[in-house]
Amino acid sequence: MARAIRSIRLRIWTSVALVAAAAVVTAALTVTARAQQATFRASVDLIAVDVQVVDNSGHPITDLLADKFDVTIDGRKRRVVSANLIKYASGDDALPPSAAITPRAIDEAPALGGGRTFMLAIDVGSFEVGQSRGVVQAAQTFVSRLEPNDLVGLYTFPVGPWVSPSTNRAELRRKLDTVVGQRQSLQSQYHLSPAEVVDITAEIAALAMRSSPAPAPTNRGGTQPASALLGNETETLRRVQLRECGDTADLRCIEAIETEATAMAFFYEGLVMQGLNGIGSLLQNLGEAPGRKTVVVLSAGMPVSDRVGGRPNVGDQARVLGEQAARSNTTIYALHIDHSMLQAFSAETRHSDKQPVSRERESVMLGRMLDQFAGASGGTLMRVLVGSGEGMLDRVLLETSAYYLLGVEPTSSDRDGRTHALRVRVNRPGSTIRSRTWVLVPKPH
Repeated sequence: MARAIRSIRLRIWTSVALVAAAAVVTAALTVTARAQQATFRASVDLIAVDVQVVDNSGHPITDLLADKFDVTIDGRKRRVVSANLIKYASGDDALPPSAAITPRAIDEAPALGGGRTFMLAIDVGSFEVGQSRGVVQAAQTFVSRLEPNDLVGLYTFPVGPWVSPSTNRAELRRKLDTVVGQRQSLQSQYHLSPAEVVDITAEIAALAMRSSPAPAPTNRGGTQPASALLGNETETLRRVQLRECGDTADLRCIEAIETEATAMAFFYEGLVMQGLNGIGSLLQNLGEAPGRKTVVVLSAGMPVSDRVGGRPNVGDQARVLGEQAARSNTTIYALHIDHSMLQAFSAETRHSDKQPVSRERESVMLGRMLDQFAGASGGTLMRVLVGSGEGMLDRVLLETSAYYLLGVEPTSSDRDGRTHALRVRVNRPGSTIRSRTWVLVPKPH
């Protein structure tokens, strides 16, 4: 087992190049964004909370007043003093009368004469070469539909080209054309799917929590893993054993499947952490630039456990990224480009007896982490089952064409320079609100 894990460990990519690229992005971002964005100044002791409110088709709802919003910090209600609408689309910089700034409101809204700031973050490690070409084409179309004064940049992870946000579309297009999928092919001798890896590791963990079984004969290696004892193997191990080996009394087969599942879990954890670290580095560097930013993540998915005790398990990384997004004033839209359903009915696989038990579960599991950190940042997960996300990218442009800047009155206990749990609700039937789950409340000056 140790040999299997070591061999797979060697295949995990390094993220050194990613961190170096992110450091360079920081400097360029700071200069560009400061020229384009204005900082917030408050006439009273208020904090700025930005939220998007959209209808079922993604169109921003633009006629809300402050009394329609309900804001809580750490579960306690806070007074919403003002609700200022910021519009970007079609060069419309004016605030409508219904969102007029009140005397106690924040007296300088950001970048009313400027544009939005987007960062396209492509998870090249999750895409095969063929898949990545469609993703690149969708990204190119997205860029072509931006407003002239919008800033847009490119960030590929774990390695690949990057471009700082700017209005220079030509450079971005050239770098996009060099993006190529780098997904590593992990060959499984026993055709284990990510869900089966999760189930086997979760069931082994649950088995280990119980009392030790009675002694049983060891295998040729002299080892005696609990799950390899005949009659005590887990439900998933037994199912895979019957599928792959056919011999219910083959202890060596059971042990080999368990070893492979553990090694694959380790491999997946490395890949997912590498991707999350890449997004974290991007958020950290975006924090150097003032103003509101939107990161659009395009990924084929990140496998993480949906069962207690299962692996791959990356802990509370979704919460960590949510807090980082709050500090950097960034919202994340995650597009899960999921072609697994189409592949299931391809000529090569539709007659195979090695298919996962539940394609739907596999799909949801691959999007689970994307959903968690996007939601925590105030964005959302968008599943793409057909195509490469062109329609969903159009929706991102639509939803981000306007947002509300709320002036919220904190208490003295809130002002400790830390992030606090945030919840924003709106009293408007048929609306969806996109708000971060964390807010950074600065210390008093």
